[in-house]
Amino acid sequence: MRGQDAQALLRKAGIDARVYGDARAAIDGRSVFRLVQQIQLALDDAFIGFMAERCRLALDMERTLAYLHCETFGESIRVSIRFTQALSEDIGPQLIEDRWGAKHVCVYHTIEGVDRDIFVWFRFIWIFQFFSWLIGRPLRLRGVQLRGPRPVQPNGFDRFAVFGCPIHYDAPFDALLYDRSDLSTRLRHGTLADVQEYNASIPDWFATPTGNTTWRARTEHALVDFQRSRNWSVPIEAVAERLRSRPRRLRRDLSHEGESFQQIRTRLRGELAAAYLLVTDLPITEVGYRVGFSEPGSFSRNFTEWAGLTPSQYRDRYKPDGARLAAASMLLSERTGA
Repeated sequence: MRGQDAQALLRKAGIDARVYGDARAAIDGRSVFRLVQQIQLALDDAFIGFMAERCRLALDMERTLAYLHCETFGESIRVSIRFTQALSEDIGPQLIEDRWGAKHVCVYHTIEGVDRDIFVWFRFIWIFQFFSWLIGRPLRLRGVQLRGPRPVQPNGFDRFAVFGCPIHYDAPFDALLYDRSDLSTRLRHGTLADVQEYNASIPDWFATPTGNTTWRARTEHALVDFQRSRNWSVPIEAVAERLRSRPRRLRRDLSHEGESFQQIRTRLRGELAAAYLLVTDLPITEVGYRVGFSEPGSFSRNFTEWAGLTPSQYRDRYKPDGARLAAASMLLSERTGA
């Protein structure tokens, strides 16, 4: 930021300038979004000065227009990658697909003297937040790979917690791992006016995108209500009736969002079981009973299929993770009132 008054930029973003230089200070996700906007405007650079070659904001807008004309997330991310590849030899993203998903590999060569890891976080959080908004629900990331080490901040903030997926540090390259079903998800926004409205809303970059208007979100809300009454196997007919829809139509609407009723019901049950495992010291058989399994073996099989780890392995691996434990505590409180 040579040649720029950092405190003036903070004030323009509506942030108390006294946070500058204070390693223990904190700002919220909306403030970060406003600050990035101010830096981009000051530098006329979408990459906020991290790269040797700038990407002027007008050119970045052309890239936005290019993928707004796409029909699906997969198509839009491919168009964005091709556009980025044409901008500079210094940035080499690629999309590697297999039968399980797609790995969005990003190659960033930042200029000397800047914190490369911060830039990677900035790009990844933008991709996650913006494309989640484009499809109307959170992207289902299967993982995030980072070349850098696990960041340690004096104020204890975990800037990668928002992704809600496994984070692999000290990886050979930086990458976002997308769920394959997301690639065919249709875009719900397609005009420049939509983008301008989104930016004007000042999205919270530290919050998981809600997707409140999607059928997935409505279905989740209804299922959580049923699960609070210990109805773990509620049929789609009951949920459709509550949502003033029909079973066939609800299946179709969920399919258009890359979801299925069974997947959502299983995921909600698994998330609650995982929260019990981390927040409480209940025996695994009791955790299974609390999420509707009368047979311990059935719970272990279903949980392992959902999480990729046995219940005991999951507890041992993630209970020391403060950020994951805090998220689990919040989820348990929301779902059970405990």
